[in-house]
Amino acid sequence: MSIIYNEIQPSNINSTQKISHKQGNPIVSFLIGSQPHLLDCGSVRLSGDIKFYKDANRTKPTTADQLGIDEKLALYSIIDKVTITSQRSRQVIETVNHYGRFLGSYLPYVSSREDKMTFANNQSLSVPNYETQKRELVDFPATEHGSRFCINLPTGVLSSGNLLPLGAQSLGGVEISLTLAPDAQALFALSGDTTGLTDAFYELENVRLHCELNVPQQPLPASGQVTYNAITSYFNVINSANAVVNFNLGTSRTLGVFMNMCPSKYLNNLAFNSYATTTPLNKDGDQAAIKQIIFTKGGMRMPIAFNLDTNVKETPSISTVDPQVVTFARDSIKAGMNLRSEVSPINTNRLYKGKTPPLTADGGVMECLGVPFDTVGTGVGEDFSTTPFGIQMETDLTTDSPNALFLFVHSRQTLVFSPQGIQVVQ
Repeated sequence: MSIIYNEIQPSNINSTQKISHKQGNPIVSFLIGSQPHLLDCGSVRLSGDIKFYKDANRTKPTTADQLGIDEKLALYSIIDKVTITSQRSRQVIETVNHYGRFLGSYLPYVSSREDKMTFANNQSLSVPNYETQKRELVDFPATEHGSRFCINLPTGVLSSGNLLPLGAQSLGGVEISLTLAPDAQALFALSGDTTGLTDAFYELENVRLHCELNVPQQPLPASGQVTYNAITSYFNVINSANAVVNFNLGTSRTLGVFMNMCPSKYLNNLAFNSYATTTPLNKDGDQAAIKQIIFTKGGMRMPIAFNLDTNVKETPSISTVDPQVVTFARDSIKAGMNLRSEVSPINTNRLYKGKTPPLTADGGVMECLGVPFDTVGTGVGEDFSTTPFGIQMETDLTTDSPNALFLFVHSRQTLVFSPQGIQVVQ
């Protein structure tokens, strides 16, 4: 089987080759047309140049300026949504909303600090330190073209390693659309003071999508199916000491559920890090400790048949996060014995405050809650197609402080295609 290396320009780019949310280009689309080839999903990469400016006059930020970017995500901070669509039927194969928030929990649990300082630094320009990240990426003045990057796009389909048929009788080509994050979402003032930075923005140039196409020796099948692990997202707000939220997931093979939080005022606010993954925070910025967690299915405890009382409930002065919370979060994101992770007591603790953007060493705050439904890799999971999933939390949230909760569902889905059309079976 031979391989074709493909480089694709955006289908909706303007003549300047420059893309920015500020200039009215919030969506970048790439079309991989209908052809008798197989798309290697694991080979898809996004490359380009990125520049940062602190005002509308295109003034480049300096070390003295406080303009920064989330060190967990780096380049991924600029992507808000990823959508993969069949070009033939225009049916959506996968959509990952709140993409930066998803990666804010996913990346720390699948990569290590050493990864951030080596190949991840080379690809997504990430560094596990907020000041070094600012100086190396946002303040980088060395060249006129800015900083060059080449990143993969972690989604269920694109991380599956599957070969998608692009023939006219199957998918008929694939369109990958990226919705860019607003500037106030992607960037933030490290000190919380936005003086001189209110018009800060980022700009992309020479953006390309790269992929490998396999040329089969036999004609592509007109019908078939592809199974992959998908990510779907939900949003809610908590603002009480007894937080109860329920979600209708609609997935029959649910492998895990994980979530992260931050005060609602952080979102799309240049004065705060919109991608901070904190514990619930009170109005004064103090942490609202989570004392008890209950996961439910249809109102009944599931899969943990007891109340998860955290260490802070018994010892209010303790500074470390309950190890059970970290373990369940890790298992909900990935199964197996791979313990590669950035999460540590340095970036997951009860010491930081949130009155200004919380800044911690070793990659920033990495709080996450989760529960696995398939810890041995069977791919079966739990059926939530007709029964709601719920979480109950007893917290120290005693002030009027709305906290945003982003929930992500890791489930097994099947893409079925035929000459009559395609269907995604959840």
